[in-house]
Order: sequence, then C-alpha cells, then structure tokens
Amino acid sequence: MINYKITPNPLVHEWHIRLTFRQEHDLETEISLSNWVPGSYLIRDFSRHITTIRAFCNGEYAHLTQVKKNRWRTAPQPGEWEIYYTVYAYDLSVRGSFLTAERGFFDGACLFLQVNGQENSAHQIEFPILPKTWRIATTLPQTGIHSFQTTSYHDLIDHPVELGNIEFLDFEAGGIPHRIALSGHYPDFDRDRLVSDIRTICETELAMFPSPAPFTHYLFLLHVGDNIYGGLEHISSTALLADRHSLPPHGMTDANDAYTQLLGLFSHEYFHAWNVKSIKPAAFAPYDLDRENYTEQLWAFEGITSYYDDLFLARSRTIAPEAYLHLLAQSITRVQQTKGRLKQSLAESSFTAWNKFYKQDENSPNAIVSYYQKGALAALCLDLAIRSKSSGRHTLDSVMQQHYRDWLDTRQGIPEKQWQARCQAFTDLDLEDFFQTTLYTTADLPLAELLATIGIGLQWQAQPRSHGGAFLPEPPTETPAPASDFGARFKQSSDHATLTHVFNGGSAENAALCPQDKIIAIDGYACTDLAAQWAQLPIGATARLHYFRTGILYVADITVQATEADTAVLYITDRELFENWLYNDRV
Repeated sequence: MINYKITPNPLVHEWHIRLTFRQEHDLETEISLSNWVPGSYLIRDFSRHITTIRAFCNGEYAHLTQVKKNRWRTAPQPGEWEIYYTVYAYDLSVRGSFLTAERGFFDGACLFLQVNGQENSAHQIEFPILPKTWRIATTLPQTGIHSFQTTSYHDLIDHPVELGNIEFLDFEAGGIPHRIALSGHYPDFDRDRLVSDIRTICETELAMFPSPAPFTHYLFLLHVGDNIYGGLEHISSTALLADRHSLPPHGMTDANDAYTQLLGLFSHEYFHAWNVKSIKPAAFAPYDLDRENYTEQLWAFEGITSYYDDLFLARSRTIAPEAYLHLLAQSITRVQQTKGRLKQSLAESSFTAWNKFYKQDENSPNAIVSYYQKGALAALCLDLAIRSKSSGRHTLDSVMQQHYRDWLDTRQGIPEKQWQARCQAFTDLDLEDFFQTTLYTTADLPLAELLATIGIGLQWQAQPRSHGGAFLPEPPTETPAPASDFGARFKQSSDHATLTHVFNGGSAENAALCPQDKIIAIDGYACTDLAAQWAQLPIGATARLHYFRTGILYVADITVQATEADTAVLYITDRELFENWLYNDRV
C-alpha cells in the first residue's frame, strides 16, 4: 500500500505531504513526479513547485539523491520509508494545484510522487487536518470521512479534488448519479435551470453511445470567479473554471452568450469521458508522463469533441437551431481568419501541440492552426461526407459508436492512421482522398458544398474583424461593401494602443509595424480608440502613425486596406433538411 497524508498550509499556499511505502529488498527506489498532466499537452515541470523534500527509513534519516529534475533515488535499504515533501500551490487552473484559506484544489499528477515499480499497488490518501467548514468533492473511492483509496497510481491521478465551501447540486441522467460541486463567490442564480439543462445534455450524450458508460457516477467540479475559463477531463469527473456571471440568472429565456459558453464547456468535457479517456490514441495507452507523447490524431479527439460540444446543445434543445448556426458561423470565421491554416496541416497541428499550440506567441496566428477549431470543422465535413456518400446509412455518430465498442472489447488505443482506416472499414466508404486532403494538406475545407447537403447556405463577406460571423434569418440579398482592416490585434489604453499580433499581408505588416509597438497618434490625433479612428478612414487612403518602439518614437505611413472576404454568414435554405440533420434523423 502506498500512503499519502496531506495537510494544507493555506497561509503559505503549501501542501505538506507524508508519503509512506515499504521496500522489501535491499535495492534503490526511485520516486518521481509527472512532468505533464493528461489532456493538457505541455511539459509543465510540476517538480519545480516542490519546495522541500527529505526521507527517512525505519525511523532514521536517509539520504535522497536527486537524479533528474523530477526524479529522486533512495539509498539501497529495505524497510519502511517515509518521504516528507511540500508543494507550493497557487496555480488557478484546472491542471495544477491551488490553496488559500478559502479553497483548495489539485490535480493528482502535480501533487503525488510516484513510487516507481509500485504503480499497480493500492494507493491511499488521507487528510488528517482540514478546516472545520471545508467539504471534499472528488470521485476518488472513499474509505473514511477524509480518506480515499484507488487500485493504482494512474487511477489515483485521474480524480481531481476540490476542498472548501462547496454547494452540491445533484441529479440523475440515464440512471446514473451526477453531481455539480460549485465553489467560489457568485450571485444568486437559477439552479433549476442549470441542473435541468446539464441533465438534458448528459442524457443526450449518454444516449449516443452504447452501454455501459465508462463511469458509474459523474462529478462536475465547477469553480467560478472573475474572468476565468477552462476545463480538463477525467474518467468520472471534470474540473471546470468559468466566470461567475455565466451562471443562468433568474428569468432568463433563451440562453445568453455567457451561459451558452458555460453549457458548451460542460458538454465538451463530458464528451471526453468517451473520446480521450476511453477511445484514445495508442500513444496515450498508457500515458508516459515523463516526456511528450506524440500523435497526429488530436484532431480526432479534441477536434471531434469540439464538433459535438455545441452540436449537443442544439440536439438537447438547450439552445435554438439558429443559436447553433450562429456559433458555427463564428467557428468557421475564426479558422478562416487564421493565416496559419495556410501553413500548417491538421496532422502537423496535432503532432506539434507540445511546442506550438501550447506555446503560442505573437506570430502564432500566422504560423499555426488549431486542431480544436479546424478539427471541429473537419469533423463536421466528415459527418456530412459520410451521410452523403452512404445515403444516410452511416453518420459520424455511428463511427464514434463503433470506436467505443472496439474500446469496450479491447481497451486498446488507436494506432496512428488507424482512426481513418477503421472509419472507412466500418462505413465501407472510400474516404482516402477526403482524409488525405483534410488532414495532410493546408487546403480549405469544402464547407459550402457540404453544408448545402443539409440545407445551409454559406456566404463569405468582407466584414470588420469584430463582426465574427453570424446567422441570418434570410439569405443575404446584397453583399456589404468591404470595411477597412488594420491587420493586427491590439490592446487599447486611454491614450495609446499596443499591438499584440500583426497579421501577414495586412496594413500593419505592410507598414513595418511590430508586436508591442505603442501607437500614440493617427494623423496627428491622439490614439484614444484605434478601432473607431481606423474605421473612419477610406480604403486606399494613407494615414500617418506615430508610435513608440522600445522607447524610441517612430513615424510611419500606413495604407488602409480592405478586409478580406473571410467572415462566414450562414442561412437556412431548407429547414426540414437542416433539422433532420441537427436532430440526427438520417439524411
């Protein structure tokens, strides 16, 4: 048995941990901490947060040698070992650990040292001292009031833990107990609405996959705060962060944008219980948490999940069909406005997640494409192509169902390129050209052609970048005149705008502007609202900019360029056809 006793020290944001285990032989033992957490593809070097570590064997001080940044080795001595260590915890995210006088949270991968060679032993954790008012929320199997036990180390780190003042909201979906553990400070809200909508979404997702579900109970750990957002999947739970104002207010009719985003977050992470935590790349079976685990298949796991997250909001009728099309138009626009889509394929985006997608900089919009966003659109295209080519006999749903059946039978990950091969074998369709073009080239997706098969029209318009894409209740009869485009992202202050990203081919780049330039004047007037001031300039005109770069004043002439036709507008051409697809009637 591997034992951990965890004592919080909130004032200094530290977990004090006593790890005990028995070494039967006169051998060295290595202990290590994960370098990354499953579901978040970046080496995070969690061991940097270990502030002290010391060892004892049979009650006597024992030497502990650090052999790598995240690995220590004991002396070759049999007996009862105790490792005392502290972990600094002030990472307000879903993938680390956080501790204050109000709240504690941790993902086990960043907290629990692994006793190498005893990973498959039973692991027990205990909280001997907690503040009296604190409650614990986790899906760890409970053995006592403050103690829990799992069958292995990898099981141990697949159950995040929330501690503090927690409100529990319980419901049942598909005969399975579900719970929302809500923490943080938040205004009063419509709890019945939240529970009803999340229940409906869960029931819709459960109904898609064959039984049994990969869990017997499920927990949503939702912490709300100020302008935070994120989620990380686990086999029977998920850790979520959201803005406190995204909770549904009393009296709301249609879901507003903030609440829709919250519902999408629930939907996305819940779907991962099947797609990533169950069906997964062979590169993740098992996870090697010491180093990067490379795969070209993240488009099929994060991308397909991103396709279904909003789709399930519509299928469950928690949002209207028109609201779904608005979200889809925004997704299409985001990808089209990313110049990196012309340089990086989806397979490359997946493979290089470790050093590109998760390490974005000022040039990332010009260099990479998101396997989440473009992957979701690729999944949409694949779904529509399968339906069209099979005359409705198959859908992406049926492909995902078969992948899950295969996982239930074998519990094995999917080798590289086998996702596509299994899809073609199951549907008996030749999709080789589709996969080759979609995954391994930078060609744009055939969205307009495939959306037309389900009664949706797509028009590209030259709108201001702030437009973002939209649904129109009627087909557009006129094409709007192009707006002006500055060609950069920026942060506006009271008397200047600081450029954060400069897009390839735009006005800003052609004027030799760079990220971090501070624009202070346009044609001699103080830059108090760059977006509004730029919008007043006619296309083709030349303006004079004054700006600071590294403390030096510069002057540049900039030509006003027109926006590209890269904003998606969607409209319904055949509502019956569209709703048959949306609500998953075969088309």
